[in-house]
Amino acid sequence: MDLEAFLGDVITPLLDHPEAFRVEITGEGRRRDVLVHADPRDRGRIIGKHGRMISALRTLCKTAGDKAGLSVNLELFDEDGAAED
Repeated sequence: MDLEAFLGDVITPLLDHPEAFRVEITGEGRRRDVLVHADPRDRGRIIGKHGRMISALRTLCKTAGDKAGLSVNLELFDEDGAAED
């Protein structure tokens, strides 16, 4: 399962600044933490109206992780150093 490629294929076409997009995956064992980095001007596009887009991305990653036997947690990196909940 290549979450980085999947997220790149899904998110990059939505962005005005795709060059700033990157995915960081950490974790060991069955747990994976996925941190999505993007240009601050593109954050709204990733979050979507009322958080629908980020919620859908989390659901897709969680489902793909479940199928691969992993627990996946997707977060959007906030430039202040915290992850978006």
